[in-house]
Amino acid sequence: MSMIATLRRTAVLALVTLALLAPAGPVAAATDPDATDMVSFGIAPAGADRPDARPYLAVTAPAGSVVYEHVALVNQDDEPVTLEVYGADVVMADGGGLSVRAAADTDTDAGAWVSVDAAGPVQVPAQTADGFGYTIVPLAITIPQDAEPGDHVAGLVASLVTVAAGADQGPSIRLEQRVAARVYVQVQGEVAPGLVVEDVVADWAPDGVLGTGAVTVGWTVRNTGNVRVAVEPSASVAGPLGVAARRADAPRVEELLPGGTARVEATLEGVPALGREEVTVTAAAVAPLTGRDPGLAPVVATTHVWALAWLPLAVAALVTLLIVVAVARGRSARRAARILPDGPVEPGLVVDTPVGVGR
Repeated sequence: MSMIATLRRTAVLALVTLALLAPAGPVAAATDPDATDMVSFGIAPAGADRPDARPYLAVTAPAGSVVYEHVALVNQDDEPVTLEVYGADVVMADGGGLSVRAAADTDTDAGAWVSVDAAGPVQVPAQTADGFGYTIVPLAITIPQDAEPGDHVAGLVASLVTVAAGADQGPSIRLEQRVAARVYVQVQGEVAPGLVVEDVVADWAPDGVLGTGAVTVGWTVRNTGNVRVAVEPSASVAGPLGVAARRADAPRVEELLPGGTARVEATLEGVPALGREEVTVTAAAVAPLTGRDPGLAPVVATTHVWALAWLPLAVAALVTLLIVVAVARGRSARRAARILPDGPVEPGLVVDTPVGVGR
């Protein structure tokens, strides 16, 4: 593989890594103070002399070990760029996905184990006709003696800080753009995978007047073990005795870190209104990126939802009321017919007889 092809692949991997780890920021690009140019840079695993084709760093070692590695800082711009490089914890982002801790946050896991062999900012040369500019940076991953067995994830961050003058003589604006390469550290020891489902909520909303609707189901998956897992969630709903069953998949959780949670949601369309219906959610733990199959049985939880179509119920209630009224009127008419004589009533003579008069 040529040097140009290797660097191009390295840059692409760095862009993908940033999209996975820090979706809130622009991907591998930063604006200079004058906002007239874009500086594109990346970070990726490397050998001692040049970038390599690995998409991430993966280390398996016992507690107390020190592992030495290298990364390449890649510059795709026509001018040199100066970057800060440091390790940071990778944590679960709100709603799922992964995120790198901010530089000001305190790292308590693998981010604190990564140290870069650079006394300060690193200068990365500009690209040339031969390819992208790059600088190789050595690093060490020092696993503490008391590190918990299982999976730990760090991000090796390349940061570009620019300062722009504020508008109308306002205060200066400090902008930090970051890209990150993942560092997977598996501390050898007892592996104990675990997954639970929590906070299952279901809601039914009618979609018309024909007695059908959509059931929206939300639930939380929690990793209670010490290894990373991916999760394939799904939901189903069925009426009494299992009739009119529906099933839908929720978006896959690509990585759920130990102790992490992710909220997932599925929508089941065309669910008939059959009263109290049973909702079942399933979370299947499978192998994540660089990980192994956790060997767990799918986790299942159930709840119930009321699916009632009010217009058909109102029509049925009105029909029932009309039938009751008609039946009541029929009974009243039959009672009146039994009391009245069958023929015409002739006028007669009424004789008053005194009561209690005797000889």
